[in-house]
Amino acid sequence: MSGLFPPRGKKMDASPSKLRPPAGANVAGAPIMIHAPGLERDLPEQCTECGSDDIVEDWKQGTLVCRGCGLVLQAEIVDLGSEWRTFTSDEPGQDPNRVGGPANPLLESGPTTKIRDELRAAGLNRAQKRNAISSSDRYLMDVFSKIGQIAEHFSISKVVVDRTEEIFKRYYDVLTLKPDGTRSRSLPEDETNEIIAAALLIAFRDDGIARSFKEIVTLTKVPKQNIGARVKLIERDIGKSVRHAEPSSASDFIPRYCNRLSLPPSVSNAALHVYEKVRERDGVYGKQPNSIIAACLYLVCQISRDPEHRKKTPKEIGGVAGVAEATVRQTYRTVQEYTKEIVPSDFPSILVKVET
Repeated sequence: MSGLFPPRGKKMDASPSKLRPPAGANVAGAPIMIHAPGLERDLPEQCTECGSDDIVEDWKQGTLVCRGCGLVLQAEIVDLGSEWRTFTSDEPGQDPNRVGGPANPLLESGPTTKIRDELRAAGLNRAQKRNAISSSDRYLMDVFSKIGQIAEHFSISKVVVDRTEEIFKRYYDVLTLKPDGTRSRSLPEDETNEIIAAALLIAFRDDGIARSFKEIVTLTKVPKQNIGARVKLIERDIGKSVRHAEPSSASDFIPRYCNRLSLPPSVSNAALHVYEKVRERDGVYGKQPNSIIAACLYLVCQISRDPEHRKKTPKEIGGVAGVAEATVRQTYRTVQEYTKEIVPSDFPSILVKVET
């Protein structure tokens, strides 16, 4: 402040040269030019502790660390890079986006921002959904969310989830899409659940993963008859995009059931051998494959040399195979009649000798 006012007792020189503002100073009415400083960071080139120049920047933590001694030279470093992100497979920067997830190719409206459905934001949420997303895309988003919940609960792979969504979208277009691009109708909840269950079963088969109808019923709570009928309709209407997989065989299920029952591969091989020998026999032919598989597993456990295997109960085996305990016992009694014919005395070594 001393440079602005004269010392006490002295008069200020009011000559024009003294009152003229210095070069670059602002005068009344002149625009003020403000230049932002350049965005640069002053980062050390050497470690202050050991003198090493092997210094790395941890972008995630925002720290500068010396690899030689582990000293954190700087913390909370500001990232001066661009915040743009690219969600396409093109060269970086071709399709920059600031917010939102990757675009879903199965949706028509493109990526959107979801507003949490809270009481205070209810009006804003309704307006955003009404203006930004079409009704068909809202329906598909709800369906995909339901498929995602099933996948998360039962640890289903992303490949199967993506295939399920694709099959659902193709069949949904067949049912509702008109030539002018509009939708002819909306699908009720029961029909939607049936399509999800059927698409999930087909996706499993397309990926080479065997899943029984009982397992899909457990996943989706849709009756078995409805799933089977819907699978046939999907394969008929979009057959070109659905691979007609071969029916699942016992070799797809027996090893998995044995794994859940903590039974070794030798039991699995024996049960598969017994199944192949007995499935065409009188009284057995025509029964549900899962019932025969469960009965064969129980038979092999009962004639096993290992006492731990003989402790397996029809209820335990039926619970893994999705068969009622009474059905396992009834089928076992039928299979047991052919024990001497289907179980050779020398195969496998884990079994007790069967008298012929």
